[in-house]
Amino acid sequence: MADQNAQDPPVVIKKYANRRLYNTATASFVRLDDLHRMVKEGALFVVRDEKTGRDITASVLAQILAEEETRGHSVLPHDYLRQALKAYSEGVGPQLAAFLERGMEAFADHQQNVARQMGEMFDPGTALDRMADLSRRNLEEFQRSLAALAGREPEADDGAGDSETLERRIRELEQRIAELERGRRG
Repeated sequence: MADQNAQDPPVVIKKYANRRLYNTATASFVRLDDLHRMVKEGALFVVRDEKTGRDITASVLAQILAEEETRGHSVLPHDYLRQALKAYSEGVGPQLAAFLERGMEAFADHQQNVARQMGEMFDPGTALDRMADLSRRNLEEFQRSLAALAGREPEADDGAGDSETLERRIRELEQRIAELERGRRG
């Protein structure tokens, strides 16, 4: 299931007194693991107490988090949890909730950007094209430098990348250096 369209209403999950969860979209009972999977897949849902109709989504999501924490997948530092509990008693819950929501959205956006950039960086076609282009430009610059040191203008075939031409130019440069050395001594 991909991310739901923003216009689609969330799936209603009913929680019965016996703590069973019922997915009204699939007409089947589900477990917390199923709801966790739905979250991972981007499915929007709301959990309602079957008897009162009250929205209890936050407490069910907290149960899923608690299960993950006990499995050793701890992402909530103790100090954070203590501060969150204090926020309830200090009446700043709604402000904290809005702040945390924005923070998590920013974190998720950042993660997606990093994943996209890493994918582009290691995409075989893109990476090889970039390396080939960089190598070509480095070779051209090296050839221009050799030509300048040899005291001549670069030839038309400088960009060809011909190894024989490069070897010849290196020999010419070595000869030119040797001539300069003799001139200094003499």
